[in-house]
Amino acid sequence: MAVRPAAAHAAAKIGTSDHQNTRSHYGTGSHQGTSSATRTRRRLAPVLGGAAVLGAAALLAVQLRNAELGTVLGHLSWIDLAIAIGFMALSLFAAAYNLLGFSPLHLKLLPTLSAQLAVSGLRIVAPSAISTPAIATRYLSRSGATTPDALATVAAAQTAQFFVTTALVAVLGVVSGAAPASARGLVSLNHLLWVGVGGALLIGAAVLATRTSPRVARLLASIRDSASMLIRHARHRPGMVAVGLGASAALTVTHVLAFAYCVSAVGGHASYLSLLMIYLASASAGSLIPTPGGVGAVEAALIAGLTATGMALPVAAAGALLSRLVSVWLLAVPGWFALVGMRRRGLL
Repeated sequence: MAVRPAAAHAAAKIGTSDHQNTRSHYGTGSHQGTSSATRTRRRLAPVLGGAAVLGAAALLAVQLRNAELGTVLGHLSWIDLAIAIGFMALSLFAAAYNLLGFSPLHLKLLPTLSAQLAVSGLRIVAPSAISTPAIATRYLSRSGATTPDALATVAAAQTAQFFVTTALVAVLGVVSGAAPASARGLVSLNHLLWVGVGGALLIGAAVLATRTSPRVARLLASIRDSASMLIRHARHRPGMVAVGLGASAALTVTHVLAFAYCVSAVGGHASYLSLLMIYLASASAGSLIPTPGGVGAVEAALIAGLTATGMALPVAAAGALLSRLVSVWLLAVPGWFALVGMRRRGLL
């Protein structure tokens, strides 16, 4: 009678060991599968990025095949170029104050300015749509903000810039006399109706997802808490929010003026409304075709937009390339040093 319990105990022990071995085997296989998928993504990322760069470069080469850049650049206005560089430097301060204004943290100006310069360093290896929010979110998190609060702050700053830029387009449209038709095309009863229907559907989907998924409920609760934080910040520090809004306008204005003076430096001329629309279209092209720094896509969009205003191809190409030199490549080296330095100090 005493032998049976011992045998049963031994069998149970062997079964447990087999179960652990089996679980270990499957766990290792799952981990190896995940690692293999990660390695595959890492191998494909540079291939896809290189293909996008080559495609954009080919498009740019087609546009520049008949451009005589040497003749245009030979008559370069160095004064206009210096003014363009000055406006681009001011845009770094505008970007820093844009983040300072919407952050509930008491951030210092110089580290925040260095973070904006670090964006220029990361932009040469990552798309602009990724580099800017990534650096800002990381900087806020390292400065003491929670990840949801950091994301909410960056979203608020970029949303403010979007609405301020839209207002600038409307103001320039009114000044140039192009607003009435644009306003009729943008604001109509059908558009408002569709916006209302879309908003109602989003709210209904959010409510349904909250009731059926605990994870979605936690996510929405986090978003609600972050929104409450921003509202408290606006109540307690309205002056800083006003600074953030002013910096949002200054950021767009300085970028457009830098672009305008680059075009002027090579002898090109266009209205500020046209230049603003071309600048926004090129930024959108850089986001849709996510090459590092928007290489190829942004240049092609700038040249297409400038030639659409009646500008000669050599002048448009020179203005676009000069603008990219000022806005991207001149800031790349100091931006990279700023990025490395902030990482060493634990600020990124």
